[in-house]
Amino acid sequence: MSQIGGGVATTQAEGGSELPFKGTYEGLETVGTETSHHHLDATGNATHLGLFTVTADWTIGTGGGIGTSTWTAANGDEFSTSFTRHGVVVPPTITFTETHTITPGTGRFANASGTFTVVQTRGLAAPYNNSATLDGTIDLGR
Repeated sequence: MSQIGGGVATTQAEGGSELPFKGTYEGLETVGTETSHHHLDATGNATHLGLFTVTADWTIGTGGGIGTSTWTAANGDEFSTSFTRHGVVVPPTITFTETHTITPGTGRFANASGTFTVVQTRGLAAPYNNSATLDGTIDLGR
């Protein structure tokens, strides 16, 4: 439902409405004791999250990887995702594309669902400082 008042247009989500979900983050990727296990701690800003933190863990296998992540808004509301990823090396960087599926969380994300893509770029040598953009949809299920 769109409302226009005082020269400002706002969009209000209703139950079952997919909303654009966009943002960016920067963080540090570390490698576990097994080189196929990776972890990310990052901070960013995104629609419907505002300022947020994200942690992600994944395992790299032949042709890509699979993982899970937790996205936490500044007020503590959060949702989780499962994702797949694949990378393309163009020295001196590697670009990963991840496809995330949202699972319900807490607070305003208690009934959330949706999908989004993360495009993450980092150098080929440690430390792995990552920057990423995210783009997709979220349904708050209200």
